[in-house]
Amino acid sequence: MIRTVLFVHGLESGPRGKKAAALEAAGFHVVAGQMPCGRSAVLRDPLVVTLLVAALAVPVAAAFAGGVWGFALGAGSIALLQHVARPVVMRRIFRRSVDVQRALLAAHAIDAVVGSSFGGAVALELLHSGAWRGPTLLLCPAHRLVAQRAWTTAPALPVDASQITVVHGRQDETVPVEHARALVAGTSARLLEVDDDHRLTASNRAENFARWLG
Repeated sequence: MIRTVLFVHGLESGPRGKKAAALEAAGFHVVAGQMPCGRSAVLRDPLVVTLLVAALAVPVAAAFAGGVWGFALGAGSIALLQHVARPVVMRRIFRRSVDVQRALLAAHAIDAVVGSSFGGAVALELLHSGAWRGPTLLLCPAHRLVAQRAWTTAPALPVDASQITVVHGRQDETVPVEHARALVAGTSARLLEVDDDHRLTASNRAENFARWLG
C-alpha cells in the first residue's frame, strides 16, 4: 500500500502547492523539497551571477576599447554568450534538482514518486539512472522540453514500466500531449489523457490522486 509519496514540483511552483495539498487530502504522507529551479533561485546561483556580470562587462569593455564599433561587437558577444549559457544553466539546474530528490529518497522510506512538469522530467531521470525503481506518477512531464533547452537527449522509460502512470491534459499548451504519447509508446506504462490544461486545474483532486496511485 502506498503511504508516503515523494512529490517533485514544477519549474516555477513549489513543494507545498495545490498538488501536494491534494495528495495529502487523499491520505498520503507527502515528502517534498524545494529545488533550485525557480527564477529567483536561478538568479542567486553563483554561476548565473558570474555569467550576468560577464555579459554586462563585455560591451562596456568593448565600448572603451573600440567606441561604437566595439560596443556593437560587444553586444554581439552578449547574444552569443546567452545562446551558449542557457543550456549550461539548464543542465546545472536540472542536475542540482535531481540531487535534491536523490537526497530525499535516501532520507525517507518512499512508496511512490509523483513528478509534475519539470518535476516529471526529474522523476524520469531518477528512473533512468536507477535511483528510483518503484511506482511513479508523471503529470504532464516536460522531459522533452527540458532536454531541448539543455541540449541533451531526454531519457526513455525503463524496460519495465508497468509501475508507471502518465497523466496528461489534452488542452496542455505548455507541453504537448504528443510528448506523453511518445514516451509511453511501446512500453507497459499507462497513459491517462484528461480534458484539462497543463496545471491539471480540473483534475487536481484528492479522489483522482487516490485512483491514479491505487
